Amino acid sequence: MAAKAESGQRIHHWMRLVLRGLTLIAGLALAMMVCITMADVLLRNLFGIPVLGTYDLVETLMVFVVFLGIGEAFLDDTHITVDIIDHFISSNLVVLLKIVGLLLSAVFLGMLLWHMPTPAWEAYVYQDRKPDLPIMLYWLWIPCLVGVFAALIAALFKLSDLIRSRRRASAGRTHGVIQ
Repeated sequence: MAAKAESGQRIHHWMRLVLRGLTLIAGLALAMMVCITMADVLLRNLFGIPVLGTYDLVETLMVFVVFLGIGEAFLDDTHITVDIIDHFISSNLVVLLKIVGLLLSAVFLGMLLWHMPTPAWEAYVYQDRKPDLPIMLYWLWIPCLVGVFAALIAALFKLSDLIRSRRRASAGRTHGVIQ
């Protein structure tokens, strides 16, 4: 049992490192978006010289920000939430709602992962690119696929963690242990 727990902690540690690395890349992409936009606004307003391809660059970097940053949000449960109902229902029901939400999220992410390779392959076959800059669109599918896969793994890990903690809490109540 201790070896199984240690193995689970090791997997959690590596998953945390990978997700943190993806989030770091997303943060760098966000910083680059800000810098490019600031440079474009300043150069356009002060000297009348816009930065060529600003829209394409910002749009490209947005792919990295959105898809690479979402996995850690699943793992840490840091999505933006409105917790109005949490105050009116029991904590057990809140956990159940979180489990249902994670399950639905995992199904959605799985469907995305299932359907995304086809348009990615088509972007490669047809050599689709951005309008202003020679950025090939199939390269943008890589962070999309990696990010959705990482988010799916994180959501499943968080889901199993919630289910295990709920089972431990219910087992503690049946054996007279207060959690």
